Order: sequence, then structure tokens, then C-alpha cells
Amino acid sequence: MNDSKIIFVGGIHAVGKGTVCKKLTQKFKFDHLSASQVLKWDEISDLKNKKVQDFSTTQDRLLNNLNRIIKPNKKYLLDGHFTLLNSNGEPEKIDESTFVRIQPESIILLTCDPKIIFERLRQRDNSSYKLSVLEKMQEMEVEHANYISNKLGIPLFTVIDGDTSLIFQYLEKL
Repeated sequence: MNDSKIIFVGGIHAVGKGTVCKKLTQKFKFDHLSASQVLKWDEISDLKNKKVQDFSTTQDRLLNNLNRIIKPNKKYLLDGHFTLLNSNGEPEKIDESTFVRIQPESIILLTCDPKIIFERLRQRDNSSYKLSVLEKMQEMEVEHANYISNKLGIPLFTVIDGDTSLIFQYLEKL
């Protein structure tokens, strides 16, 4: 995506991507983009519906909109997912070609106890997911983030329960 720098901040719904991105943008000179905002998710789905009907169309839309938004020589945090719920409500990995085209310089992966995520989703979205689905989704998210990091040869930093101290140290060197 031209000469801009993108750090991909991944994690399942309600893991705290927005909160961590806010902390990072306050300390560093990054623009924060949410994949949902870039996709204009509200135009293609109910905001409370986390299911994706057509993965390839959705990812193409993300990449096309991102190309229009990204400016050369700027630094971005793009928060999104490595795994989403398909139309059957089952976790499915985002195709690796999406990440190849985004060309992130590194990945920050957020994880949290699925029971905490379950409660956050219940409070935030007034929705109830099966705990087993959230556990599987996070497991797949971690697995796919590691795969993408290795495939692209880029660093992967895992943030557990919002502890950003190691990320701050890394970003200070950029």
C-alpha cells in the first residue's frame, strides 16, 4: 500500500483493539483505522451482526477502500481480524491474500480470557455468543496471526489483557 507504514492490530470482537489503538495513537503519531469503518460495515450489515455473508467480496471492499484512504509516508494502525464468523456463525480464517495486499510491517495481536470477551459482547452489543465459539475463534485468531507473520516475515507481538508495555518499547524504535 505505497510508502505508508501499516501495523495490523488483530484480535476477536471485544478483545480491546480500539482501546489499545487509542493508547498507541496518544503516545505515537499513528492514524487509527478500523477495518469495520474502512469497510463501511454499517452499509453492508447490521452493526450487531458479526457474521460475514461473503468473505471475498468483503475483503475486496476493505482493500479498495483502504487504497483510497491511505496516504503516502504516513503511519497507520489498522485494527481488524484474522478470523471472522461466516454466515453459519462459525469462525473462518481471512484469506492470506488480504494480508499480502495490506503489506503490514508488523502485527500486534490482542488476546483475552474468552469469558471476559463473552461478558463484554453481552454488555456492548446486547448479544450472547457461545463461549465455545469465542474460544475457538480466539484459538484460530492466534494460529492465523502466527501463520501470516511467518508468511510475510514480519514481527508479531502479542498483547495479553491489554498490557501494552512491550508494544510501547517496540514502537519507540520505529
